[in-house]
Amino acid sequence: MVVRVPIELKYQNVILSTSALANSGYESDENEIHVPISLAEKLGYDLSDLKGEEYSVVGTKVTTFILGRVKVRVVTSDKVTGWVDARAVTVLNEYEVILSDALIESLGIEIIKPKIGL
Repeated sequence: MVVRVPIELKYQNVILSTSALANSGYESDENEIHVPISLAEKLGYDLSDLKGEEYSVVGTKVTTFILGRVKVRVVTSDKVTGWVDARAVTVLNEYEVILSDALIESLGIEIIKPKIGL
């Protein structure tokens, strides 16, 4: 099981609801979120001239494309966090929205039992 949280993403005037994987193994120096290409298109990102960076992940390297900035907040039945600014990136063929360790912390998410998804 994994920990997924309900979030909203805001880019310019577009707000979309989705769920995101809270992955403490996705280490970053700043708030960062992986946004799949299909969701980036729905948010309105210009995908015509993306800049790539090489990331090391699980014993290999991948090209990660920088989308820009996005606002993120957690929305549950009893709580809505404030908007948190994050760097949005995408990796081709990755279809999950993934929160970095820094963004997990900034959003106030506490992973209690990762095996059962709590």
